[in-house]
Amino acid sequence: MPASTKHKEAVMRLVKEATEHVPNSRPADLPPTELIPDVSEWHGFEHELWRIGEDVRHVMNEKVALRKDREIYDRFLEIVNNRSGMRGRQSWVLLFAYKPCGSWATEIARLIPDPDIEGHVISALHKMKAPGFSKEILPYQDSKVTWIRKKAKRYLEFDQTQNKRIESNGRPA
Repeated sequence: MPASTKHKEAVMRLVKEATEHVPNSRPADLPPTELIPDVSEWHGFEHELWRIGEDVRHVMNEKVALRKDREIYDRFLEIVNNRSGMRGRQSWVLLFAYKPCGSWATEIARLIPDPDIEGHVISALHKMKAPGFSKEILPYQDSKVTWIRKKAKRYLEFDQTQNKRIESNGRPA
């Protein structure tokens, strides 16, 4: 069996495992954490879903050609679109944080607002170098969450630079 087939099968097994961890409906938030009162504890399935997404990232890094596989990424998108996965989807959103994943930028941008993953969405859009989503990201430049506010400002600076390049030479950089 070719390595790419082996890697794809491994990813698809992990995707199947992940979907089995997502509840049919979104459960209630747990009580807040002791360290950060504005953040609730994580459900066990959120930890599992996040861990499986990280396992997928390791496989994808071994075979980077899989980042162009629409079938795989369409399955990832099913997971990130299912809000019942709550914060466990964060690692799945970051699977799109590569330039070859730019064709999914519109689908990723549609995920906000979603407080479980919005900072990760902003980060992914910036890392995939997807211009044109400043309108969606602009409200986050004033986020009370420092790391999200910084990611939003970086994206907005990137997008402004892209717009200037388009104005000066007629195409994105």
